[in-house]
Amino acid sequence: MWIPHQTWLNRYGITRDKHLIENLKSKHEIHIIQHTHPSNYNFLTFIKPKLLIDSLKDWIIFKDGLYHHHIRHLYFTRFNMIVKFNNRIFQRKIREIIKEFGIELLVCGPNYYLHGYPPFDLSIPIVFDYLDFLADFKNPNIENSKVLYNYIENSSGILCVSQALIDSINDKYKNKTYYLPNGVDLKFFQSFKDFEKKEDLKYISLIGLSISESLFFLDIFPEIKKYKNNIKMLLVGGGHRLPPIKNYLKKYKNYRDYILTNYIPYEKIREYFNMTDVGLYPTLKNHYFDSACPLKVMEYSAALKPVVSTDLTELRNLNFPNVFLAKPTKKDFIEKILLALDYKGPFPNLKEFDWKYLSGKLENIFKNI
Repeated sequence: MWIPHQTWLNRYGITRDKHLIENLKSKHEIHIIQHTHPSNYNFLTFIKPKLLIDSLKDWIIFKDGLYHHHIRHLYFTRFNMIVKFNNRIFQRKIREIIKEFGIELLVCGPNYYLHGYPPFDLSIPIVFDYLDFLADFKNPNIENSKVLYNYIENSSGILCVSQALIDSINDKYKNKTYYLPNGVDLKFFQSFKDFEKKEDLKYISLIGLSISESLFFLDIFPEIKKYKNNIKMLLVGGGHRLPPIKNYLKKYKNYRDYILTNYIPYEKIREYFNMTDVGLYPTLKNHYFDSACPLKVMEYSAALKPVVSTDLTELRNLNFPNVFLAKPTKKDFIEKILLALDYKGPFPNLKEFDWKYLSGKLENIFKNI
């Protein structure tokens, strides 16, 4: 059984758990827990009767080789009493599904905010997929120690997405901690047929607009144009950050030099990586991002593109030769982008980051637990 850190319903993109499950499903019977949950939080979301009614239904379907179990759930999760209500239903249903289908192992992401903890007194191993720094909602630099302790103390195994997360875990639990980074579908990215650009243009890209809460990277482009005239900025993605980006860009006279695509399905995303000359990963500098294993950096690297990123702890640990680390400031990003545009060096060997390889590694971890 797999309880993702976010429900797959109303969510775009291919996430870590989807990649791993896709590679495991041919050998294992996998049951995934789902909830109806808003894609964005705003007042209008909470007054949609259909969404609320759908969230209160239990159902099960078998689709694409996977069992999907929808557990009824109130999505007003900011209120503690509702989390307790959800948890009571959630734990009861988890026990029922495990008994009915003979589940032998449970994988759980950091999803306490959705429905509380899974029942920790089960007779099967529980594996905690620690895929993001479990921070306090109000401060990404502060660990939510109480919630993290409950997961780590009560799990048979802990999957850490980064060495930075492993280093943050108490030595008492290191013997049940395993390194399982994020990965990339090498065959998918490297099988894309190259094409010649119609114009002699360079493209700086940000693929995935949810990366940075700060918009400092948008101020980079007018300065870059002073050094490289034949260049455009490619912003790929949708979501709640797209409208403020559009509003922010209206102040620039060269607004048309920014290309905004809105949401692009995963199966079509390779074209935009291929167009890219330099990829960006412009995050804020905090514990949350320091501990992350960035999917986008993996994907740019698989597409053989240099990347300019905020200087983050885990990227220092990975030490990819094509990644230029910068302070999260306009000045430093500009300097590193100009260097990256002329990059002719090597790229990392990503064989051990391929999702198929990582899925095999995960199977071996399961056998040892």
